[in-house]
Amino acid sequence: MSLLNQNKVQNKIGTRTVKESTDFSKIGGLSNHLKTLRDIFIVPLLHGNVFEYFNIRAPRGVLFYGPPGTGKTLVAGALATELNREGVGKVNFFQRKGADVLDKWVGESEKKLRELFEKASKCRPSIIFFDEIDGLAPTRSQKNDHIHSSIVATLLALMDGLDNKPGVIVIGATNRIETIDPALRRPGRFDRELYFPLPTLEARKEIIQVHTLSWKCKPNIQFLTHIAEATSGFNGSDLAALCSEAVLCCMKRVYPNIENLGNKVKIELDSLKVEECDFMDARQSLLPCSIKMGSKMRCLNSVIRPLLQRQLDNIIGRVKFLWPHFLDEHYKYVIGEYRYAGRILLYGTNNEGLSTHLIPALLHHFEHLPVHILDLQSFGDKDLALQNNFPSLLVLSRVDEWWSFLEESDQISFIASMEDLHAGLPILTIATFKSKIPPKLHEVFHNSSNIGLKIEHPNFVEKEKFFTPLFFDSNIVSLSTVLDRHYMMEPKPIKRLSFDMNSRLSRKSSRNKTRQIQPNVVAGDFLLKIYNTLSNCLNFKGKRKREFSDNEAMVSKRIKLCENMFAGIKPNAQYFRSSLEHEIKKEQIEHCSSSTINQNRKNKEQFTILLNELLYHRSKEPLQPSEISVVPVSSLESIACVPIKAEPNIREEYEPNDENMKKVYSLWKRASRVTSMNMTVSELELLYDVLLACINMYKYSFSILILKVEDILYKVENR
Repeated sequence: MSLLNQNKVQNKIGTRTVKESTDFSKIGGLSNHLKTLRDIFIVPLLHGNVFEYFNIRAPRGVLFYGPPGTGKTLVAGALATELNREGVGKVNFFQRKGADVLDKWVGESEKKLRELFEKASKCRPSIIFFDEIDGLAPTRSQKNDHIHSSIVATLLALMDGLDNKPGVIVIGATNRIETIDPALRRPGRFDRELYFPLPTLEARKEIIQVHTLSWKCKPNIQFLTHIAEATSGFNGSDLAALCSEAVLCCMKRVYPNIENLGNKVKIELDSLKVEECDFMDARQSLLPCSIKMGSKMRCLNSVIRPLLQRQLDNIIGRVKFLWPHFLDEHYKYVIGEYRYAGRILLYGTNNEGLSTHLIPALLHHFEHLPVHILDLQSFGDKDLALQNNFPSLLVLSRVDEWWSFLEESDQISFIASMEDLHAGLPILTIATFKSKIPPKLHEVFHNSSNIGLKIEHPNFVEKEKFFTPLFFDSNIVSLSTVLDRHYMMEPKPIKRLSFDMNSRLSRKSSRNKTRQIQPNVVAGDFLLKIYNTLSNCLNFKGKRKREFSDNEAMVSKRIKLCENMFAGIKPNAQYFRSSLEHEIKKEQIEHCSSSTINQNRKNKEQFTILLNELLYHRSKEPLQPSEISVVPVSSLESIACVPIKAEPNIREEYEPNDENMKKVYSLWKRASRVTSMNMTVSELELLYDVLLACINMYKYSFSILILKVEDILYKVENR
C-alpha cells in the first residue's frame, strides 16, 4: 500500500485523463460486471495489507469480450474514475490500439510495449487498456509471421513482470476472443474474462434511463418498457444514438422550418419536450447492431406471434424445468463438478416457421449467452471446442440436410467434437432436423439428456388470433374499419343504424340526388368528418397517442358483439361449408413425403397467382362511384396510408341485426377454421398477405371488398 502513496511521476505523453462524469453511475445494464471489477481491483488497492499478510497476488488483468458497442471501452474508462474517487491516488489511463503499437520496423513494436509498461509503472496507480487486442496479440501459428509472434512473446513477458509492480492494471477488449493467443488467457496475465452481451430488456431500460437522467421531462416507466421491447438487438451505443436522434426529432417537430431559417430562429429550450412519437420516429431511422453483424436473433413480430408463441413458451418452459441455470444470467458455473448438459432437438421444416421464426426467437430469449451457429455454410470456420467460452449456446441448424454433403473425414471430426462436449460443460445445444436424426449421429445425441419436440401446426384458436387484425382491428385497415368508413360516408349523422332494404334504397337515391346537386358540399362534409376522426389520433402538435389497450378492448368487444349475434343461430352454409366436419377431421401432414412437399409448393404458387389476379383486376376496374362522387382522388391519395378511426358514437351503435358485421364475423371464422385447414405457418403468412392486399385495394367499397374476400377464400379452399 505504501507504493500507492508514493510521489507519482506524471508524464503527459501517452496518458489520457478520464472525465469525472464517466463513472459507474453513468453505466446502465452492467451491474454485475461493475461489481466484479470492484471486487477485482478496487478492494485489493484499498486493502492491500490483507494480500501482503497472506502472501498472495492480487489480480492484475481482466479481458473484456463481446459484440461491439456493448460498453467495454466505457467501463474501462469508468474504472479509472472510480479508482480516483476511492482515494488511492491519481489514476492514469493509458489507452492503446493495435495500430498504435505496431510498427513497420523490426523491433520497434516490442520497444513501444516496453516503454508503455515502464511509463505505467512510474505513474502508479495506472490502467493500461488495449482496445481491439486481437490485432495486437493474435494466436501464434504458422499462418502468422514471426513479427506477431515476437510481439505476443514480449507482451506475455511484460504481463508476467507485473507481479513485482503492484498498482498497474491491464485490461484488454475484443469482439473476437477466439483469435487471441491462449497463453494470455490464464491467471497471472488476464485473471478474469467478462462477457459483455447485447443488453437484455431490463438492461435496455436502465441504459435509456441513464441517457435521459438529466432531461427535465423524463420518459415514464410504462413507455420505457415499451421502447425497450421495441429495441431488441440494440447495443448500448445504438441506444445512445436513439436518445440523440429523439432529441433531433423533437426539435424538428416543434420547429419544422428550422433547416430553412438557419440562425434566424431562436430555440426556446423550455419548449422542447421529447415525446413518445419522437422516440418512435428515431427508432425507424436506426439499424440495430445485431442486424449489421448478421445475427439471427430477433423476437416474434406482432403478426406471427399468435401462431408460434405457444410452442416457443413450451420449449422455454421445458428448459426451465430441466436446466434453469441457462435462463439465469448471473448463474455461477463450476466447470466439471456438476452436470450442465442440455440438448434440445427440434423436428420441423421452415414451413412450420422453425428456422425463420422459432430459432431467432430462442436466440433472443437466450441473448445473455454467447451464440455459436453451425450450418453447412459456416462448417469450415467454426470450432466446436467453442474456445472455452462458457456458458454458451450452440445451434446446429438443419443437421440432416447438410450431413450427407460432408466428407467422411469431416463427419468423423464433427462426431469427435460433439463427444468432447461432455455434461460438465455449461453448453446448451439446439439442433434442428427436418425429419429424423442421421444414423451416425444417434449415439452423439442420445447419449445425453435431450428434449425432443416436433413443431406442430397452429390450432384453431391460434389461427383466429392470427386473422383477427384483418377483420376487427382499429389501428390498421381491416374489414371493420372499412365498414366504419362506410357508415361515415353517410351525409347525415346516424343515430341508429338500420339495414332495412327499402329504407337503404331510398336513402341511397336521395344521397345520389344530393351529390348531383351539391357535390362540393358533400365532399366537404366528408372531409370534415375525416378531419374530426383524425383529430382523435393526432393533436395539434402532431403527437401520436398509443392506443394498444384501447385497440385490444375494441377488438374483443367487436368479437363478443358478433358472438351474441350468432347466439342460437345456425351459421349460413355459404360461409362455413360444413365446418363441423372440418373441425372433427384431424390435421394429417407427413413432413417427409415428396407428395406433401410438391403439394405445399403448389399451394404457395397459388397465392402468387391470387395476388397477381388481384393486381390485374384492380388495374382494369374503373373507379367505384363512392371513390368518385364523395372525395376527389387527390384527397384519397393523401389519406390512403392513415388508419381511419371511426367516431365513437357510430362505432358503439351496431344493431344486433347488423348483417354486415355478421358477414365480417363469418368470414373471420371461415378463414380461421375452413380456409386455413391443414395450412403450415408459411402458407398462413401468404394467405394473410393476400387478404391484406385485397383489403387495401378495395378499402373504399365495403360491398365489393366482401365479395373479393369471399372469392379469395373460395379459391383457396378449392385449390
